[in-house]
Amino acid sequence: MLLDSSLHEFADDTAARTPTPGGGSVAAYVAELGVALGVMSARFTEGRKGFEPHETALASEIALLEALRGGFEELVEADAAAFETVGAAYKLPRDTDEAKAARREAIQSALMLAMDAPLRTCRAAVSGLEVLESLSGHVNPNIASDVAVGAYSLGAAFRSAWVNVLVNLAGIKDETVKERVAAEGEELSARAHRLESRISEVVLGGIKR
Repeated sequence: MLLDSSLHEFADDTAARTPTPGGGSVAAYVAELGVALGVMSARFTEGRKGFEPHETALASEIALLEALRGGFEELVEADAAAFETVGAAYKLPRDTDEAKAARREAIQSALMLAMDAPLRTCRAAVSGLEVLESLSGHVNPNIASDVAVGAYSLGAAFRSAWVNVLVNLAGIKDETVKERVAAEGEELSARAHRLESRISEVVLGGIKR
C-alpha cells in the first residue's frame, strides 16, 4: 500500500525507475494535502470568538473535506493499480488472431480503468475547491493563507490529473466515450479555474500590505 509509506519513502518510490507511483497517484495525493489544509483551517476557526455564527457551516465543511480526503487516498492506490492493469494488458500474447483480439479488448478495458481514476480525482478536486470557496468567506484570517495554498494544491492536482485522463483517453477507440469525457473535462476545467481564482482573490484581498 502506497499510503503506508512515509513521506520520504513515497518520494523515493516516485523517483525510482518504476512506473508506479506515477503522476496520477501524485495528483491524488497533492489533492489530499489540499483538502487537509482546508480541514486544518476550519478547525482553527471553530470555537474562535466572533465566528460563532459559522459553527454549523464549519462543521459541515470539515465533514465534506474529510470525506474527500478518504476518497483521494483511495485514488492514490486506484491510479497505481490501474496503471499496472494497463501494463499487464500490453504484455498479453498476440501470436494468434484470437489472442490479438483478446489483447485489444483487454487494453481498451484497462485504458478505461486508467482514465477513470484521474477523472475521479478531477471531479473530487473541483468538489474540494467548492468547499474551500465557502470556507474562505468565514475562515480565521490568521490562517486564511492555508486555504489559498489548499486551493492552489487542488488546482494543480486537477490539472495534473486531467493530463493523465487525456493520455489514456487518446488510446480509447470509443468515440462516444471520448466526446463525453472531453466535454466533462472542459466544464470541470472552467469550474476549477473559476473557483481557484475566487478563493485566491478573497484571501489575497484580506491580507494587509
